[in-house]
Amino acid sequence: MSRYYSIEIDGGPTYTSFANGVTNPAALQVELDIPVAPFASPGAAGAFVKVWGVPLSDIGQAKNLRFKNVIVRGGFQKGLPLANASQAGLLVHGYIWQSFGNWIGVDQSLDLVIIAGAAPADTSNPSVPPNLTLYWPAGQPMSDAIRSALATAYPSFTTTININPNLKLLAEEAAFFHSLEEFARYVKATSKAIIRTTTYPGVDIVLKGTVLNVYDNTPAAASSSSTAGSASAATPDKTVAFQDLIGQPTWIEAPYIQFKTMMRADLSVGDQVALPKTFANNSAGSQSSLINQQVAFQGKFQISAVRHVGNFRQATADAWVTVFEAFPLQLEALPT
Repeated sequence: MSRYYSIEIDGGPTYTSFANGVTNPAALQVELDIPVAPFASPGAAGAFVKVWGVPLSDIGQAKNLRFKNVIVRGGFQKGLPLANASQAGLLVHGYIWQSFGNWIGVDQSLDLVIIAGAAPADTSNPSVPPNLTLYWPAGQPMSDAIRSALATAYPSFTTTININPNLKLLAEEAAFFHSLEEFARYVKATSKAIIRTTTYPGVDIVLKGTVLNVYDNTPAAASSSSTAGSASAATPDKTVAFQDLIGQPTWIEAPYIQFKTMMRADLSVGDQVALPKTFANNSAGSQSSLINQQVAFQGKFQISAVRHVGNFRQATADAWVTVFEAFPLQLEALPT
């Protein structure tokens, strides 16, 4: 088996199916459901991980795992012919909000509810909001105001910003936010109110590991990007190979589509991807009777949501997958 997972809990146990370069055939059974979506979206919910067969010592200490940092990685390692180890990686980096130890009959398990991001600074009073304050002078690009607000509230995070440079206000604005979700909803609504076109999606904020990615569909060359202290904001196009697909892409609602692949961590929310063009390639001398060899959806799309779903010991192909939602890529012309 080449399925791969790694669950690392700071100051707690570590569970993995791949250690010292070798797959462990006796790895514990793991179930996971990890959604990844912009903070302004209702889909930005907590992740769930369940580990079966844990020792009694882990169950007895489950309560002490609350607010511990946790890193979950997944995908595939070398083994099966179509497995691509380069696609494996980080699924969620966050902290444990709730932890439950279970012992029913001969089954012992540990349930973890994980929130992406940094744990509250004061774990004895987690309701204390972060120092998330916005100061946006008139005529200043939105990117500068966002960068300053996020750097103050989350100094341990890196911020990448790739948004329209024309996002400016005619008057000064200042505000305080109780959560990153509230701040992200404000940023998205305000950006859409400034650039009022039907194809402009607004500014979104998504977390990948310890990087806060702030983006819209503006080309990187024309964007207002982050500078010193931040990673590159440019996102290269990526391709989804036909053999990676589980089933066919399908509509969920106009203009959004959904497609499913083998579990992979190399595609993130905000990435631009190209779906494969054909089911098969025919040689010049082939006598194929296939009439329609086109995938239902082709061309470039921007990923709007990701969901990693896995049942480690379930043998079916769709039991260790990543589900993507995306929309056709329509680059917005910048106002002059």
